[in-house]
Amino acid sequence: MSNERKKILILFNGEHIAYSPTVIQLYDELQKKYDVTITAERPHSFNNQKLENRNVLYHKFYHVKGRYFYWILFQLASLFNREARLFKKNNLNYKEYFFKFLFVKKTIKKHQYKAIISVDILNAVFCSLLKVKTDFLSLELTIDEKHLPLINLNYINCVLIQSIERYRYLFKDKQIKTFFVQNAPIYKDVVKEVRNGLIYGGSAYDELGFYHCLDYINTYNDEKLTVQGAIMPKDIDRVNNDYKHLLDQKRLVLKRKYLENDEVVESLSHFEIGFCFYNFNVPVIRDNYFNYASAPSGKMFKYLAAGVPVVASNIIGFKFVNEFQCGMLIDDLSPEEIHKAVSKIRENYRFYVENGIRAAKFYSFDKAIEPYLKFIAER
Repeated sequence: MSNERKKILILFNGEHIAYSPTVIQLYDELQKKYDVTITAERPHSFNNQKLENRNVLYHKFYHVKGRYFYWILFQLASLFNREARLFKKNNLNYKEYFFKFLFVKKTIKKHQYKAIISVDILNAVFCSLLKVKTDFLSLELTIDEKHLPLINLNYINCVLIQSIERYRYLFKDKQIKTFFVQNAPIYKDVVKEVRNGLIYGGSAYDELGFYHCLDYINTYNDEKLTVQGAIMPKDIDRVNNDYKHLLDQKRLVLKRKYLENDEVVESLSHFEIGFCFYNFNVPVIRDNYFNYASAPSGKMFKYLAAGVPVVASNIIGFKFVNEFQCGMLIDDLSPEEIHKAVSKIRENYRFYVENGIRAAKFYSFDKAIEPYLKFIAER
């Protein structure tokens, strides 16, 4: 009898695999028992990078816009290739998708897999076109959502998603085996007794209330904010132009080094209170309201795993903050409203810390993913 470990394939959508903790942690849990491979797009943007110490198969990013060669190639393929004809018939953008699809097809045919996990809608569409069964992991609702009707649900074994609200948004009253898993780290006791300053974790964009946080510390000059995450060059320029005095005063500290999941939580544990906002005045956030409002940001759970109470936007995805009493939710991101929330937490700080730890243990990834791992093992 062969001792060879069974294979599992995770089809990731995009180049930001190094910043997808749900997929990374899923890989790590599966890798304990199976031979796991992730497919992802080769990083080509400034703030993305390859994922270290995991088995990732990267495919080329095709800059096909305006390239007549690829148009000719696809037109020829659509005469003889079944999938190319399907792409054409269903108005799937061949410039973005077809060569990625061929890569996925080749990878799937390479081995016999115990499970194929499709991250987001596009990969589930690919599996459906190939008549291959897949487990559907939904992280972002807006990505390729218009192609959801192309998925034959008979090829979906199960769904992994954050909430019942998001499931109903995608599948209405359809009955599919479902596992609810938040974008949370595995809880480990790294909580510190001494903390200093406020923390903004994750990508520093206007879309995520970054400048509201800067305006807050600009208004209240006894506050200090550390930013831990990726910052676009245009935002670095804006900070240097408009908030240079905060940098000079060392009340604003930028930490842009990439950290592993466990390193992020340990680093956050040195801070007092964390911010987790969505700026619904920005069109991309406002126009995709349900996607952002219905699922908690991963950094929220990292704060809680570090024992850091939160000040966050008052949205349905963050309602558990009130339920666990592990922070404050606010509707208005003005400096005054942020200050009221921060002050409220400080009045009974230990209470909020302990409740944050309780929430972190409840949502710990290893606990949440266990039913799905059992589902894979038994089928």
